[in-house]
Amino acid sequence: MNLKSERRGIHVDQSELLCKKGCGYYGNPAWQGFCSKCWREEYHKARQKQIQEDWELAERLQREEEEAYASSQSSQGAQSLTFSKFEEKKTNEKTRKVTTVKKFFTASSRAGAKKGNSPLLFVLLCILK
Repeated sequence: MNLKSERRGIHVDQSELLCKKGCGYYGNPAWQGFCSKCWREEYHKARQKQIQEDWELAERLQREEEEAYASSQSSQGAQSLTFSKFEEKKTNEKTRKVTTVKKFFTASSRAGAKKGNSPLLFVLLCILK
């Protein structure tokens, strides 16, 4: 048996441990080889760049949205009239249905019924609305 002790381990060169920016401090693999000071600087630069890009994107999207809204407003004049007519027809139809249901359940239309609206009328009116 060989009693000579062998040195086991990983040999890492000193230059591989130093900060990637060359500031003289030791880097950390968790910070992509930068020291804490350089990491904060790089992270801050990257974050500011991302914020600027997001701001530019938001402004561009806002302009596009405003342009789309402006173009839709010019063509909406004709659509507005159509929608108003639709709403008017819907309201008239609902009024007709309510009137018809009231006629069926009013006290005067039934023989011997007591005055006032019945609970059934109330339920039907709620359903129609």
